Amino acid sequence: MKKILITVGNEDAANIPQLVKGYFHLREELGEKTRFTIVVPDQDLDEVVEKIRVILGYMDKNTLVEVYSPDFTIYPLLDEKQKDEERRPNAAKKRKFSPIEKLLDSVKSYERLDADILSLAAVASIVGLVGLFLDNVGIVIGAMLIAPVIGPIYAFALHSATGDGIAVLRDILNIFFLLASFILFSLVVTWVLGFFIPLEVTGEILTRTHSSPVYAVMAIFLGFATIVALAKGIPDSIAGVAVAAALLPPALVSGISLALYPEGTLSALVLTLQNAVGLMAGSIVATIVLHIQPRSDREKAAAKTILRRTVILLVILVLLLAIIPLITING
Repeated sequence: MKKILITVGNEDAANIPQLVKGYFHLREELGEKTRFTIVVPDQDLDEVVEKIRVILGYMDKNTLVEVYSPDFTIYPLLDEKQKDEERRPNAAKKRKFSPIEKLLDSVKSYERLDADILSLAAVASIVGLVGLFLDNVGIVIGAMLIAPVIGPIYAFALHSATGDGIAVLRDILNIFFLLASFILFSLVVTWVLGFFIPLEVTGEILTRTHSSPVYAVMAIFLGFATIVALAKGIPDSIAGVAVAAALLPPALVSGISLALYPEGTLSALVLTLQNAVGLMAGSIVATIVLHIQPRSDREKAAAKTILRRTVILLVILVLLLAIIPLITING
C-alpha cells in the first residue's frame, strides 16, 4: 500500500479528482494550496504516478507530489477488492516493481565514486587477498559482502534504460575504474607483503586464472537476475553479493598475478572483463524484459537510441572477450 500526497494551488485543484476515482482519498484546504491524500495498492502505483506526470505538464510548477510507504494499513474494502480480483480465473496480474522515479533515486549515491566507496573497495581488497592467500573461501565471501560493485552496474542499467547518455558513459567509467582500483590495491598489497612473508599461489588463486566463454554467459544470467531482484525491492546488500562474487576475486587475482604469477595475468584479466561485460549485458536485458523506461514518448524515443547503441557495444565486447581465450589456447 502506498500513500500519495499532492499539494497544488487552488486554481489547479480541479485537475486532481479524476485521479482519485476508485481510491480512498482525502482533500484538505490549506489557504492558497489544496492537498490531496490518495491511498493506492502497490500494483497500481506506477499507473497512478504516470497519470500524475501527464497532468503535471499542464499545471503550476510549484505542485508537489510525495509518495510514502505506511508501516501498515487496515482497509477492509481494499482487502475485499483484492480477494475478488484474485478469484477471477483470467485476472491479469500486474507487475509489482518499483516506479522508475524510485529506481533512479536509489542509484544517485553510486553516480560518483567518492572516498567512502573507494575506502570500502580498499578494505574489500585487503580482506579478499587474505582469503585468497590463506585459501579460505569463507574469508573471500566476507570480502564480497562489503565490496561496492553492484551500485555502478545498477546505475548503468537504469541510465541506459532511461536514455541518459552522459550518465551511461559516466557509469561505464565508474565500473572500470572500480575494477582497476581492485587490481591496483591487490598489486600494491601483494608487492608489499612479499617483502615480509613468503606468498604462495593457492588453489583459490589458480581457479581464477582460467577464462572461458562460459563465464560470460553465466555473468549475463547473473546480471539479469540481479536487476530483477533489485527492481522487486530486494536490498542491494543481498543482491550485490552475487555480483561481487563474479568481479572481486578475479580482479584481485589479476593484481596478484602481476606480482607473483605473470603467466596467469592475461587469463585473470580476461575473466574479470568477461564477468563485468556479461553483468552489464544481463542488466540491460533485464531492463528490457521488465519494461523499465521513461514515461514520456519523447524520452522513450531517446532511450531507445541510447539503449540500441549500448547493446551493440556490449555485444561487440562480449564477442571479443569470448574469442581471446580461444586464440590464447590455440596459440
